[in-house]
Amino acid sequence: MKIIFIADCHLKGLRDPNQDALCSFLDGLFKIDKLIILGDFFDLWIGLNNVVYTQYKPVLKSLFALSESGVEIIYVEGNHDFAMGPYFTETLKAKVYADTCGLLLDDKRIYMAHGDAINMTTGYELFRKLLRSPFLDLLKLIIPPPMAWNIGSSMSKSSRGYGKKNPSIDAGQTVFAKEKLKSGFDGVILGHSHAAGIHENLNGEGTGFYANPGGWVNDHSFLVYEDGEFNIRNYVVRKDIEEEVH
Repeated sequence: MKIIFIADCHLKGLRDPNQDALCSFLDGLFKIDKLIILGDFFDLWIGLNNVVYTQYKPVLKSLFALSESGVEIIYVEGNHDFAMGPYFTETLKAKVYADTCGLLLDDKRIYMAHGDAINMTTGYELFRKLLRSPFLDLLKLIIPPPMAWNIGSSMSKSSRGYGKKNPSIDAGQTVFAKEKLKSGFDGVILGHSHAAGIHENLNGEGTGFYANPGGWVNDHSFLVYEDGEFNIRNYVVRKDIEEEVH
């Protein structure tokens, strides 16, 4: 079994060269079993009924091709993308989770989440609840998609730690992972910190790990599971060659 985990791509639209790189990467993944997206794949995606953002047409086409080829897509929402809507659940046949997701992998219980809900400040917790409230659902029925795009783009750019690696967040996630391991999970995989890494033996008994695919937006990093092992890799895009670096 081969699984690709990716997070924090923060795609910004048609003019974002990062979207071209991601499409090239996704178009070569037809030999995998699952693609697991751990939030903030888009810099902005707030489900507006059946609206599909044309700014993301290239990458949506790549995801559709993967789905049609038999690759299972699992999407754990982040703080920049939520309420994914019917395009993901129906057209892409993706399994979408609002907060957390469990995965049974070779008899091991894996806990997965984006990670923004860990160690939240009071202000952010209230803001997060507002964005997922019935009030926002009502606004989505009233506000035209172009206006929603402009408002959301401004909000995402002003968010804390925008697009940067955050070691302090990663340290907090490591502490959180240890608690999850104590509760019975064998591994924890999170995004949000943009800090790629695999931390093993967290329970002091030779087992238990916390992994983070890192921020694709920073250095095209991702996490791969194959032949019973996890590894961090980077996808390098050049003008004359595209390659996966091991």
